[in-house]
Amino acid sequence: MESENKTEPEVNKKPVKGKSLIQLIKFALVGASNTLVDMIVNTGLSFVLNLFFKGGWIVYLSKAVGYCCGILNSYILNSRWTFKEERRQDKREILSFIAVNIAVLLISFGLIYVFKNLLRLDAFWMGLKLPEWLTRIVTGELFCSLLATCICIPVNFILNKLFVFKAKTEEGAE
Repeated sequence: MESENKTEPEVNKKPVKGKSLIQLIKFALVGASNTLVDMIVNTGLSFVLNLFFKGGWIVYLSKAVGYCCGILNSYILNSRWTFKEERRQDKREILSFIAVNIAVLLISFGLIYVFKNLLRLDAFWMGLKLPEWLTRIVTGELFCSLLATCICIPVNFILNKLFVFKAKTEEGAE
């Protein structure tokens, strides 16, 4: 009877040393692909919209569409590879992933606004002596957007690790 009441060995429940570092590396690789997707869509859409329209709204629309494409890529790859063991595959995970990424997108918008309107980094970029083809593709506004993306990558990892893909053992302790 006593043997029936014994639980599994605790070995399976101990955290693996270096697991977070491995996850960070995987997250960075996924993040690079997300950033690539975001930048390609963001740059392409920005370039096309600037051919037909003028206005400061283009950078925000392009950023939002590119970012949405990047987060779709992010959820698929991070949930199936980076945080595979922590994945719950439930509504809470999906909703918290969406909430975290909306928060990061809003942070990105805030950074773009600060870089563009307060620090005038868009004018700085355009003032550099760069090849004309480069300044046609990477406008000053897009430069601010790309800079915001670089800052938001570590923020996104931390928020995903803390709120979305928490270890299953941590869930019961809350």
